[in-house]
Amino acid sequence: MGSLAEWYQRIPTPDDLTRVESLFANIQAQFPQLKLELKWNQPMFTDHGTFIMGFNPSKKHLAVAIEPQTMTRFIPQIDKAGYDHSQIILFPWHKPLDEQLIRDLIAYTIDQKKDATTFWQR
Repeated sequence: MGSLAEWYQRIPTPDDLTRVESLFANIQAQFPQLKLELKWNQPMFTDHGTFIMGFNPSKKHLAVAIEPQTMTRFIPQIDKAGYDHSQIILFPWHKPLDEQLIRDLIAYTIDQKKDATTFWQR
């Protein structure tokens, strides 16, 4: 897979695609310094060459990958919002997407990695 357009084809329905496109547009509007890149066959936002958040669709949900430290910090909010999680957060297609939670995850990760010189957090 070489392009974002090809990745979009993996999204199950047109409504789900619209949600993802809207989410990506909102992230780019709120965090214009982030770069949307396709790495390891998934789109991800990076900041000064360091990972911020990645996405992977399935039939039932949009999986969102974040740094382990961010996950640990936000488990109470993720649980309160009712999302399943392990090393990733599962946002079901049939449920409203909590964009405020996503913005909070991004803002926290950007702050935590402001001086990072590696792709993954150490």
